[in-house]
Amino acid sequence: MSAQRFYGWKLLAACWFIMFLNLGIPVYGASGLNALMAPSLHLDRGALGLLFSAYMVMSGLPGPLVAVAVNRMGVRRTLMLGSLLLIVGALLMGTVVNSFGFALIAFGLFVGAGVATGAALAAQAGLARWFVRRRGMVLSILYSSGAVGGFVSGRLLDRVVTLAGGNWRAGWWVIAVLSGVACVVAAVFVKESPSDLGQQPDGDPGPAAAAPAAAVRRELFRTADHWSYREALASPPYWIMVFALLGVSCGYTLYLAHGFVHLRDLGHTPSEAWEAISLLAVSGLAAKLLIALCGDRIDPRYLWALFQVSFGVGLIVVVNARSHTSVLVFASCLGIGFGGGLVCLMATLSNYFGTRAFASLAGLAVAINTTLSAVTPYIAGWRHDAGYGYGGSFYFLALWCLIGGVMLIVLRMPSRSERPTAVTVNALP
Repeated sequence: MSAQRFYGWKLLAACWFIMFLNLGIPVYGASGLNALMAPSLHLDRGALGLLFSAYMVMSGLPGPLVAVAVNRMGVRRTLMLGSLLLIVGALLMGTVVNSFGFALIAFGLFVGAGVATGAALAAQAGLARWFVRRRGMVLSILYSSGAVGGFVSGRLLDRVVTLAGGNWRAGWWVIAVLSGVACVVAAVFVKESPSDLGQQPDGDPGPAAAAPAAAVRRELFRTADHWSYREALASPPYWIMVFALLGVSCGYTLYLAHGFVHLRDLGHTPSEAWEAISLLAVSGLAAKLLIALCGDRIDPRYLWALFQVSFGVGLIVVVNARSHTSVLVFASCLGIGFGGGLVCLMATLSNYFGTRAFASLAGLAVAINTTLSAVTPYIAGWRHDAGYGYGGSFYFLALWCLIGGVMLIVLRMPSRSERPTAVTVNALP
């Protein structure tokens, strides 16, 4: 067994491919497909925003349930379940959906729940069991799949819809097929834990192996304690991190719901709007590369603060992005800010609170962010239909992101020893 290669890297490749298919393609692709669908279903901007609101609720609210599914069903079965939900939703969108109500069920309920169940939460929970010292690098590699998927989806679905004579339903058939491939990959390649194969996390030869010197240095921002879920929830830094990312989540949801039609309002062609989606997705790779290089050497919280500022700048530029150059600027800033911020949240949570409560803490953070940000597309669409445009919504969230960046800079790493507990009292004679 000692000659067996460490399976964690093969698992990372499998999870990367699954997220590429189950998250990157449908999430970014739906931004364009729904915008093309809106005229045929006679949807105004408020209804278009409400579709994404329903999707965001279902892609995030089940987060704690996904954590329960991972703990009870296992990572492999959870990813397979999510793939099947995505297939059902995509097939409904590609066939019977002919009204807002049907679209709300197919896209909001099935596609949203499929993305929540069959992508990031389950994959990163599984990989956290296989990697400890390299967790920052591994998470950045994993989340690059969404960026690459988004880059591919814009070009792929634009081409598919064009070849189909402008029929947006053809794009959903492609998504259904790709999710079927993801289901097969999960069934064949996903393994639950290193112990199932007689291995140790990070490929160490045994539990008694000495930790490298670099691991000792990283203890400055990585806890050695095993926080419980309740202890972490009682820690203010957890809620500060959730608040900081919320501004980015709202801005990201707002752009996915209305960015395509906003650029059309500014005079850009559909191809330019698709290009912005692709660039937004792929520019996140730059942030993930930075995290992969530095996220295990310095506290990723500081990188996260920079990503918050980048996203805020992008929201400011997008308001009057009438030139092609301004489109490139805002799409890059948004992609870097969102792509890096989400990875940093996950890395910081695992660093500050440990792996025992990680799945539950990450699930709750995602549930809160996606559920609260889900109201943003509807509010922004309602304001647009009322004659106020999108400017006020973008500027408000830009300010939120900048404030969140400052809060992350001054945030301190939580310590269990600083919390007054019964242990301290019981230690007295």
